[in-house]
Amino acid sequence: MRILVTGAGGFLGGAIRRRLAERGDLEVLAAARADLADEASAAAALAVAKPDVVVHAAGRTHGAAEALQADNVVATETLARAIVSAASNCGLILLGSAAQYGRSMTWTPWRESEPGAPLDAYGASKLAAESLAHAAMERVTALRIFNVIAPEPTGGQVFSSFLRKAVAAMAGPPPRCIELGPVTAVRDFIDVADVLTAVERVIGRDVWGEPINVCSGTGRTVRSLLEATAAEIDRDLTIFEAVSPPPALDWSVGDPARCQALLGFTPSSDLAGLAQRAAAWVRNAAEADADA
Repeated sequence: MRILVTGAGGFLGGAIRRRLAERGDLEVLAAARADLADEASAAAALAVAKPDVVVHAAGRTHGAAEALQADNVVATETLARAIVSAASNCGLILLGSAAQYGRSMTWTPWRESEPGAPLDAYGASKLAAESLAHAAMERVTALRIFNVIAPEPTGGQVFSSFLRKAVAAMAGPPPRCIELGPVTAVRDFIDVADVLTAVERVIGRDVWGEPINVCSGTGRTVRSLLEATAAEIDRDLTIFEAVSPPPALDWSVGDPARCQALLGFTPSSDLAGLAQRAAAWVRNAAEADADA
């Protein structure tokens, strides 16, 4: 089976490409950015690659609304239309986001059947991209990924920012304190390894046509996750929350029932192992900085 991964140079795209490439039963290819420039170039690349599945991990998480529209919405629709014209039997896995849902007034875990009301341009762009892909083709599965974290800093997520600041704090003299923005929001954090499992299960089980939450169903404050990791790094490492407005999205937790039913697993809410791996990374990086 041939798998084409877009955005293979990014955080999730790179992790997906490496995970799938470890398997002996899959041939994994990476799409160049130029391949998504327009429908003709995308169709030409697909005709050469002849993939059975495209994992679409390319896109933008920050920026102006126009840039998000171009890189998330237009690029996804272009890719879907190119698949229909050049690789009609190919399946498309989209990496969606919990940001598609918006704010809950009841704090009830989000189900895939509920309409989204995104609070920002990023969430709106992911929701629109998913809708247009489904309109263009049938063999689409959108994985709506909740707050994914990794044991090394990647991108601009709060956990990554915390890890980078922890390295600086540990490399310097006491007192060791990390200043962050609001950390009171409740999030459904999941290990990046569970995202990779979800992608593998879609491919292996041939699951198409359904959006699927990739989430644990368990909410915790950002502070609780960071403090648990800080305790693994050093008992004297403390977190200071700067005075700032509360987050616009104060709660975001998903319902994992469909993930369990269709993909046969539920992402774990136990992040102790990831916190330990992240702590080890911080200590090693701090030692390297101190020796430099």
